[in-house]
Amino acid sequence: MGHAPLPDSGFLEDWAARLRQAAERPVVGILLRGSHARRAATAHSDVDLDVLVGGAPYAARRAYLDASAGQVTHVSVAARDIRSWVHRLGEPADWAFGLPVTAPARLLWADPHWRPRIDLPVLCQPAEPPRLEEMIATLGKAASARAAGDRLGVRLAVADLARLCPSVLRPANPSVRVHSRRAAFAAALELPVAPSGYRTDMLLCLGLRPGATGQLWAAAVRLVAGTLPLIRPYAEEIADTAGPDLAAALVDSRLDRYVAQLARPAGPPPQPCRERSAVPAPRAGELVTVPVPDPPVTGVPSDPNELPAPAPARPSRLDPAIAAQLRRTADGLVAAVVRAHDSGEVLMVAWMDDEALHRTLTTGRATYWSRSRREYWVKGATSGHHQYVRSVALDCDGDALLVSVDQVGAACHTGHRTCFFTELPVTGTEAP
Repeated sequence: MGHAPLPDSGFLEDWAARLRQAAERPVVGILLRGSHARRAATAHSDVDLDVLVGGAPYAARRAYLDASAGQVTHVSVAARDIRSWVHRLGEPADWAFGLPVTAPARLLWADPHWRPRIDLPVLCQPAEPPRLEEMIATLGKAASARAAGDRLGVRLAVADLARLCPSVLRPANPSVRVHSRRAAFAAALELPVAPSGYRTDMLLCLGLRPGATGQLWAAAVRLVAGTLPLIRPYAEEIADTAGPDLAAALVDSRLDRYVAQLARPAGPPPQPCRERSAVPAPRAGELVTVPVPDPPVTGVPSDPNELPAPAPARPSRLDPAIAAQLRRTADGLVAAVVRAHDSGEVLMVAWMDDEALHRTLTTGRATYWSRSRREYWVKGATSGHHQYVRSVALDCDGDALLVSVDQVGAACHTGHRTCFFTELPVTGTEAP
């Protein structure tokens, strides 16, 4: 669609005169803003006018439909006292995703005393300081809503989190200025220094790409967990707005541990133990099995000394069309080969049954079946070394899965990045 021309001078002069006559206070100046001032208006664009008045603090907004030459134009008039208007130029714009603003303006009329101060070719507003504390707190709100089963609360919270994320990432990125909300949104999505999958996760959280509640939650966790290492070198700048303790928590990884704590599966409060276990607590990076908040599965032996019998079929919510493609072992399992989404590095091998695959596909968290403990476990639920699922593929025979993940920390319980760290000697190789 082509751009519409600026409103002609007669139209603007007429409106300037009408506003000066109708003003409740002495008018100091009238400016044209928005798409018409940027020369980017279409036939459907509003005419946005700022009316600056003298006196005590004052703010009002009026809307008009002006019919002239067979065309109806929406005129939006924002009236504000001159001192608070000038003060607002020193504050971040609430629509700019935390980015600095340089927006063209056109002065239509001004009192001679104020003209030198408001005859500005562009209106500049500063960037928002990195709102790390608010982003962490918003992830906590999303976690609380998730634990309460409040799906709408999760969606609202993760949308707020996504709007905060660009401001937190801004110190790690080249400076960019925006002139409109659309330009701010485009710039926020294209930040060159951002977590893996950032654009997709932002669109999910903002509700601009369809996704289940579990997928939105996983995207929000990935945004926060992926942002922390990127902004760690800028802790001093973070301290200026969030305070020294939060900056120190960013440096010493307390924030990472807190985010991992929030990311644990929601479930009922743990029951008190009847007696202290002699088994030591798992080391960081160890794989452990944990129950997930679903109805108990069948087939758990009542006698811990008894060898488990072959597993009966466990109930599953897996899509029947997917289930029909699987070729399972006698225990109802398929092998899951896990690799890093960004590098393709093979990280580990585990097992999934139909329900584990269903949970992996619908929650975005890698979920497996433990053959020894006979229960489901979510990678990272205890260790904090989470796996956020990016894709799952089924091999041609249907008996193995390839799971691509964003790996947080070590994949192996030994603390190694990958379980395949023991090189074996290969002899007798020949060049092809």
